[in-house]
Amino acid sequence: MPRPLRSLLPMLLTGCGLSDLLPTGPVLDAEGRAWFDVHEPSPVTYTGPPQVDYPVLPLQVWGLRYALDVVIRTTNPDWDMHEYALIQTPQGPLWLAKDANAAKQQHITAGIPGLQSWAPEVPAPRTVSPLEVVDQSTAEDVSLEFRYTNPLQQEVVVRVEGKRPTEPSPKRNGNTMGHSADIAAVLLDLHLFGPARRVDMTIQGERQRIKRVLGLYPMKLIIAQTQGGLAIADARMRPIPGGFQLDRPGGDRPWNTTSSEDWYIDGDPGDPGDPGSSDLHVRTGSDLLTLDYHFLGYELADASVWQYAVPFPVTNLAFRPALPDLRRPFSGAATSRFVVDISGQKAHGVGTVQARREGDEIVLDIQPEAPAWFAARPMQARIRFEGDQTILTVIRK
Repeated sequence: MPRPLRSLLPMLLTGCGLSDLLPTGPVLDAEGRAWFDVHEPSPVTYTGPPQVDYPVLPLQVWGLRYALDVVIRTTNPDWDMHEYALIQTPQGPLWLAKDANAAKQQHITAGIPGLQSWAPEVPAPRTVSPLEVVDQSTAEDVSLEFRYTNPLQQEVVVRVEGKRPTEPSPKRNGNTMGHSADIAAVLLDLHLFGPARRVDMTIQGERQRIKRVLGLYPMKLIIAQTQGGLAIADARMRPIPGGFQLDRPGGDRPWNTTSSEDWYIDGDPGDPGDPGSSDLHVRTGSDLLTLDYHFLGYELADASVWQYAVPFPVTNLAFRPALPDLRRPFSGAATSRFVVDISGQKAHGVGTVQARREGDEIVLDIQPEAPAWFAARPMQARIRFEGDQTILTVIRK
């Protein structure tokens, strides 16, 4: 971004009360974040034996890193934002079209067979449809053309040109702009940020006008970012040798993703008479993403998402104290603090979780606290047992 625009835009936004659109820094200082690095057992008193033999997943963590992301906002009343995101996979580059409608619900379009089972932990609506991409970019410049049919069955053509951003953003904790509030509590790490030099976009052959912030700054950006956090869920766990199988959805209600995942337990099960002596990792994954939940004494201490060719977790969630062993009945309520790191950047979000028994169910009230766009998306998880099976439901409150 030219330096005059880079300095002018924050002043314009702040002066007009729109500063919440700008990225911020960590929500904790280094000492505050380091507090979460100490593992601390749950203080609850258990009142009975485990109801199942495997560790129970109490919530859904997710994350995804985009090597490049074109972001466009137009004056079209049907659409709030369009994104064209590049993911590096073992099979080569993969492009997704992400269209957010006027209600800010994002819909994914990609020509991926089995798209409903791809990254199923994020239940965003999705459509399998060809996304044609002509990429003539160089190391210095971006030159892209996209052709596809959007969720409203409109023919879309987008051409983008600009400099490839190379300088890290000075502040990287990005605002979610209200998108996908119905399905996830989202945090962003904006690695790189810059303007597109030229964007030509047509929908049904009609050229689209680019929306301008305050009538001045055109919303046509070339960025690189990681998205992560917590998602709603509908899942059923059942035991298999060495772990458990998790099916999505776990019930018969409509759901945007489907999967049957094998989760395997790795680590020391410890002394059956000393629940605190075990140190377990429960993992599932594909060649692109690996989800890893770390339990101490069957109490969840942290959870992370690893992505192909990324040397650090794209999302890391840590609790202090650890969440209770939800397989076992316990008395009272237990409150834990949590912190979320995104793409190696520390403390992009913080919050609390309170776990309690409510009849035959375990209830977790998940309250993000900072930043403000994260705090606006509280969630609630409910867990119940049917024989040797576990049903997990997570909703947006």
